[in-house]
Amino acid sequence: MGVNQPELSVNKLAEYIVSKGARQRKLLRDRKYPDPEFQMGMFHREASEAVRRYIADGCVDAVPIENQIAILKQQSPDKIGTIRRVNANIDALERFLDMLDDLGIEGEPELASHTAEKITIHGVRISVRPEIIVRGTGPKGKKLVGAIKLHFSKSFQMTAEAAGYVSAVVQQFCKDHLLAPDEVLFSDYCKVIDIGSGNVFPGVKATTARMKDVSAECENIAGLWPTI
Repeated sequence: MGVNQPELSVNKLAEYIVSKGARQRKLLRDRKYPDPEFQMGMFHREASEAVRRYIADGCVDAVPIENQIAILKQQSPDKIGTIRRVNANIDALERFLDMLDDLGIEGEPELASHTAEKITIHGVRISVRPEIIVRGTGPKGKKLVGAIKLHFSKSFQMTAEAAGYVSAVVQQFCKDHLLAPDEVLFSDYCKVIDIGSGNVFPGVKATTARMKDVSAECENIAGLWPTI
């Protein structure tokens, strides 16, 4: 039995949008019939938690990252799948250490909740779940809010185009589920940090056309889903 309602993470949705047809169908097939032993959100669990905490703590002390690497290196798992997962987390954290000078985090970052509302477009549920919420103060005391999305997978390296879609959907998430009445969205806070490729992509300012593309692709996904 597959998953009845189409659902993708925002990172996978961005990959879908910029991919060719065969890859698109594979992405949908993998999501409709997920491997219970391989959940990408859990695959990089240790790396994600360490990176989240480093950013939320103000990007001032890399020792916890180094400590997490040391802890992972001390593990001696028996299963091949677990060995792969541990090594992938070590690799991600070591690559992240090389990115510290490029992060450019503004405002006051804080940990986002592990659970978050989803965005539904044409019946497609999009799991956005930003890892970091950023708040700050703009001109005339205006309260600014944004969110940062992390990407770990090395199998798909984010392009500027794909990251632009992620940033646009993150901004829509902020509008729908995060902003208080006295807060305004600040696109500069909505970065995409691709640890898989070592790139930091700025938050995009132009989101209307991108969200139209997202809407059209979601409509296509909803149509394709029963045929997968």
